[in-house]
Amino acid sequence: MKRIKYQKGQTLVLLLCLFLYASLTVSAAPSIEGNTDLTSVTDETVSADYVITNEKAMEHVSITLSYDKDVLTYLSGSGGNNFAGNGGNGTVQLSSAPNDTTTSFSVRFRGKEDTDTSVQITACMITVDGTEIDVLNPEEGTSSEGDSDEDTAEGDEEDDERASFVIDDRTFYVRRPDDIDGFEAVHLDIQGIDSRVLKHQSLDLYVVRLRSDNGSYRDDFVYNPDSGNVIPYVQMKSGTDSVIFIEPEENGYKPTRYSYVDMPWGPKYTIPAYKHVIIDGVDEIFDDTNRYLIYGINQDGEKAWYSYDYDKESLQAFDDMAYQGEQNYILELEEAVDGMRSESANLLKRYDTNMGRRLNIILVMTILIIVLLNVVVIMYLRMRKMQMLPESEEEEKEEIKEKPKKSKPKQSSFVTGSLEENETDFQEPEEEEEIELEIIDLDDLDDEE
Repeated sequence: MKRIKYQKGQTLVLLLCLFLYASLTVSAAPSIEGNTDLTSVTDETVSADYVITNEKAMEHVSITLSYDKDVLTYLSGSGGNNFAGNGGNGTVQLSSAPNDTTTSFSVRFRGKEDTDTSVQITACMITVDGTEIDVLNPEEGTSSEGDSDEDTAEGDEEDDERASFVIDDRTFYVRRPDDIDGFEAVHLDIQGIDSRVLKHQSLDLYVVRLRSDNGSYRDDFVYNPDSGNVIPYVQMKSGTDSVIFIEPEENGYKPTRYSYVDMPWGPKYTIPAYKHVIIDGVDEIFDDTNRYLIYGINQDGEKAWYSYDYDKESLQAFDDMAYQGEQNYILELEEAVDGMRSESANLLKRYDTNMGRRLNIILVMTILIIVLLNVVVIMYLRMRKMQMLPESEEEEKEEIKEKPKKSKPKQSSFVTGSLEENETDFQEPEEEEEIELEIIDLDDLDDEE
């Protein structure tokens, strides 16, 4: 009896320990909460938030969402440290490095119609102490968006044995791609390495899966075997066409007055595009709109240019004929304006030349006239002076004639000669006018005194 009670006690203790262990295990498992049911309103913004928690700090978190692309259009995502996100064609991929026990993401959509819809969480991976954990299936251990299958299929292949690409100064390695509708898995020689890629079932189009060297980014890219380049895999609707962005053909046609740019796509990626420019003299100035020309291929294999509105995330076929006709008309106007400008410049040059000649002639004539005037004035003054001299002489003569004779003062006459008594030595004084002399008696003067 005591032994039965003892065994029952041990069983209870064992059950209690198992219960505590189970509770600890459950509490230690990561969890994710978020919106799965949304209400779409035409042309209105719809938001969805998701929170991932774990007992230990998470080094990296990634989440993949699936939505109905006929009802919603992906706008943007946010959240966490070192956030990265992109979306389109019914799929959204978000990631961050929170280094915390909790992280959150927010996604914004634009509604296309008024209806109820849902957003499914198709994958959520966290990295804790260097170990990847599938939040949706934690009991399966480490796996990351098909990486477990890849490890099974490809073994312990090192990154050095994989084809790689450098994007934004970070190395990305080719991984086993996920399944995409309309594509099938094939093997392709990339950089001399046999790699598994996805090939479109009806188009000559290849998609590779790239993973960054630190595991933070895992995205699909369109691979161009001719150039060996990759661009982010983007599939959008343009009317009734399903268009996939591809790299523009080398030395292919591009519309006039468009210059190459790298259109940003997500936090780290860019897509080759063209942007309209305005010619200012010899300079090219980009217009202030957020519209780009993207090269794409539709479901029928037709390659063409598409106008992409970055703000509205809308795509429409580029009417090249209408645009080129407009540009031809503008070019004709510009040629006409250039011709008028050239003719005006020639006329202005001729005018400047003629005016210069005229000014030189006027200047020379002015100088000649001034010289002639000076000569005339000088000659006139000389002639005037010559006329005045005879007149002055005649006036002086007339004045002399008209002036009465004045008596000359009496001059004393002296008799000169030697002291000797030689009379011949005496000279007679010159004859002078006879002057009547009055004889004055000195005695009479004395008497009068």
